[in-house]
Amino acid sequence: MKKTSSMGMILVVIIAVIILLITILVTVFAGVEEPQTCEGPGSASVGSGSPVVNGDFAEPIADSKSKETSGYRSADRPDHEGIDFAGPVGDKLYAFADGVVEQAGPASGFGNWIVIGHEIDGKHYSTVYGHIFDEGLKVKTGDKITKGQYIADEGYNGEVVPPGVAGAHLHFEIWDGGRFGGSSIDPEPWVEKARSGGGRASTKPSDDAAAKPSDKSSESASAGAKKPEEKPTSGGELPDSDKIQSKENLQVDTIRVARAVAQKFPQVETIGGWREFDTYPDHPSGRAADIMIPNYESDEGRKLGDAIKEYLFANKDAFHIQYMIWRQTYIPSQGTPNLMEDRGSLTQNHFDHVHVTTEGHGMPKPGQKYGPAPEGGNATVGAVSGDPDCAAGSADGVDVALEDGQIPPEFVKWLRIAGRECKGYPAPVAAAQMKQESGFQKNIGSPAGAQGPGQFMPGTWATWGYKVDDQGRKVGAAGEGNINSEADATMAMARLMCNNIATAERKKASGAWKGDTLQLALAAYNAGEGNVDNAGGVPPFAETQHYVEVIPASAKNFEAKV
Repeated sequence: MKKTSSMGMILVVIIAVIILLITILVTVFAGVEEPQTCEGPGSASVGSGSPVVNGDFAEPIADSKSKETSGYRSADRPDHEGIDFAGPVGDKLYAFADGVVEQAGPASGFGNWIVIGHEIDGKHYSTVYGHIFDEGLKVKTGDKITKGQYIADEGYNGEVVPPGVAGAHLHFEIWDGGRFGGSSIDPEPWVEKARSGGGRASTKPSDDAAAKPSDKSSESASAGAKKPEEKPTSGGELPDSDKIQSKENLQVDTIRVARAVAQKFPQVETIGGWREFDTYPDHPSGRAADIMIPNYESDEGRKLGDAIKEYLFANKDAFHIQYMIWRQTYIPSQGTPNLMEDRGSLTQNHFDHVHVTTEGHGMPKPGQKYGPAPEGGNATVGAVSGDPDCAAGSADGVDVALEDGQIPPEFVKWLRIAGRECKGYPAPVAAAQMKQESGFQKNIGSPAGAQGPGQFMPGTWATWGYKVDDQGRKVGAAGEGNINSEADATMAMARLMCNNIATAERKKASGAWKGDTLQLALAAYNAGEGNVDNAGGVPPFAETQHYVEVIPASAKNFEAKV
């Protein structure tokens, strides 16, 4: 009995110790950050989510400096009365200053415009906002407006170059004396004041056509007060860096990403990106940066890569980022990250660098400005890299998601490039659509007159049928491409489908169309946008009903298994 009792006491002590250890462990690790889940992107502080509002003025579009594409009365456009700001369809437009809406509706060349009248320093001015679709108008004639008020959505209505969604931009003007009876003036110094210094801008002409800020605010100041700057200040400008390679071949958005990373993360020694030839167009076009991570195999290197990824993701809209790749994980700006296939090396799997693809917005112009680096940088971007349980199938626009075993080799490259043309039209869908249209046959016609692998009618080809270069970029004028070419036809099909997808999103938002976006875009391709308008959705034609069902289903057969 004594021995048994002793053994029992020992067991009690052991159990007590175990309980104590568990309690200690729970206490110690209670504050440890939980592992990431597969929930996808979380909320982030986005640098371009709202306009800069300083003093009396507000940017007409958020992050206006990096979006500016065409200036006032430039040498190549001497009749251009304003500034163009490119950006994705649906970008919010904002009132530049307090005022009253003088017009809001149809206007020649603009599709729709908004004209706002302002009283500034005792004088009347108007600001003009052009290329707005009907459903993008958020104000009406007679409305009183405050600076920074959301007044419209960016569109591509009216006369834009190139036509369609690729030409989406805000055309912004300022008129001294009002739009109806006054004269246009260069908006740039005024917008610069909204970005950086606040206050009012003078309208007195100068030799260099750049307006200077008014000195009126200093006239009543004490004698010792400091006078305003002679010209609007930039508010900070990203410095160039010798760490950026082949910068002369990089587009504006990519340079801004590279400069910001070089400034924010001095540990980074090399930022590459451009190469003359590649399987995909990102690098040769100058839209991609490769941020090389020192000691990437170490814990310190991984943390640095994670920090860069999080900073860029938190400011993805400000930088116009389409997607990133880090440690074999594809991270789209919209959608769920997913694990990529194993490409066979640490470099190809992006373990030694963070890959960033931007929208681009063209090559830099003389005197190009990039603005300051966005602040902030903490964002949850989804799954932990390398976790197969968090892989999310194929993502929109991911060219590597194509299973090419069933596709004629001459089409494979072009379908992959087509799959990067826009979000919502990945390569497997392009492949399924091409199969449905022509069975991948090049010289084929229909009784209705449709021709080529994309089965284009001659009238439609005249708008969308460009000749393309080796990277899928348009060459020459519309209609000059070869309707029977796998390259020209595939890219024309992708561009038309991306236009249809943007149209479907826009008309769904207005309530004019109802249904699945991809199916609506396919219906417009098959039956024409007018028939979708008439039906308010997929029209009740047997052929079209079958078309919009069979292509998404068939696309699954062209998805690569990751």
